[in-house]
Amino acid sequence: MAAKSRKTEWESALSIKSRYELQYVVDHPEGYTPEFLKMAKEKLAEFADMPDNEAMKVVLKRCLQEMGCPCEENEDGDLEIWFQGTQFLLILSPDNHYIEIMDYCWIKADLDDTEEVDRLKQAINKANTDGDITTVYFIDEKYNAMGAYCTTNILYRPMILDIKKYLEIRLSNFFLAHDIIHAEMVLLKERASQQKQALIDMLPDKLPVC
Repeated sequence: MAAKSRKTEWESALSIKSRYELQYVVDHPEGYTPEFLKMAKEKLAEFADMPDNEAMKVVLKRCLQEMGCPCEENEDGDLEIWFQGTQFLLILSPDNHYIEIMDYCWIKADLDDTEEVDRLKQAINKANTDGDITTVYFIDEKYNAMGAYCTTNILYRPMILDIKKYLEIRLSNFFLAHDIIHAEMVLLKERASQQKQALIDMLPDKLPVC
């Protein structure tokens, strides 16, 4: 029973290793059991004739499954996933070494509310300065609104030694960007309210009569 459990653990660990990690294990067999090496070689063989981006897509799908993230591949070959209740898009390009992660439009400001639009712009600048996720705003003419989305790129080359942990960290960082923007907008709104109140308190009819 213990041997079966150990084999299951090995299977799980090897299933989310990239081609390069598997190759490293095979090339440096010291410290590994013959059975583990055999399983690593079998996993590596699965990627034999597969382009890098397709090989990484296989690994990503396995990682997402372990993370409990629903995942669907759309007609463009991109991965649409759900992480902590938020939808993300993972784009793997065969022309470069990166995975682009996008967080769909998650906040909007009515263009007719110029103060709210200005606050959102300032909050986005704050998030881009303090965080490592890029937030971009755009104009949605159809709904007369300014929206924002977050994006980042991660490498999918040998330097990623633990793609699952790395992916979890990068996805979690999107929520830090959300928090910065929400907090900054609240702060800016409170500050504007205080300034308006200060002006009201300075109106002539509120000044003492000499």
